[in-house]
Amino acid sequence: MNKSIVSVALIAPALALSLGGCKSDNARYIETGGKESVVSVGEVDIQDIQKAAAGMLDSLLETGVLKRAANSPAQVVMGGVVNDTSSQFDVGELTYRMREQLVNSGQAAMVTTWGGNPEDKTAQDEAKRRAFLEGNTGGGLKPDFSLTGKITQLKRNAGDTRQTTYTFRLTLTNLSNGLEVWTKTVDMSKQGKRNSVGM
Repeated sequence: MNKSIVSVALIAPALALSLGGCKSDNARYIETGGKESVVSVGEVDIQDIQKAAAGMLDSLLETGVLKRAANSPAQVVMGGVVNDTSSQFDVGELTYRMREQLVNSGQAAMVTTWGGNPEDKTAQDEAKRRAFLEGNTGGGLKPDFSLTGKITQLKRNAGDTRQTTYTFRLTLTNLSNGLEVWTKTVDMSKQGKRNSVGM
């Protein structure tokens, strides 16, 4: 047998194995928050945010409290949501997912011009200008609710095994009387020795 043919016959399987091994390390698209997502023991992952948002949203819509508001759809102000964990992530990842579904459900409209730190300062300035021109010193806008929250964590170890529980809390307050009209807590617990891929 020709030496070059023998060399190719020996090298080809090794090359195929090395390429096959590299293939799994290449970047690829996965389902966001799906079973192939990275699971971090000590960090908040996208799947934690997705599950917390879905659980809270389902609870809020089921109560029917938004349908009983003075305005239709209910006008909701997004208050502060505090991230009191060691995991650095934007709490907007949680609140914007809920806001999207609330607005699209037709039960709520988000007010972005309210308060001392409005989300849309340009729109707030325009609303104030119009209210002034119309002689409405009260501003004209009377939102129904304010949505606020906090995210906390509890860490524990047993030998090499680490466990972290993240608690997502949201509260809806009636702005006309200051009463809490809805609240929800969602816990996410993760355990392991190291971060991994997959649920």
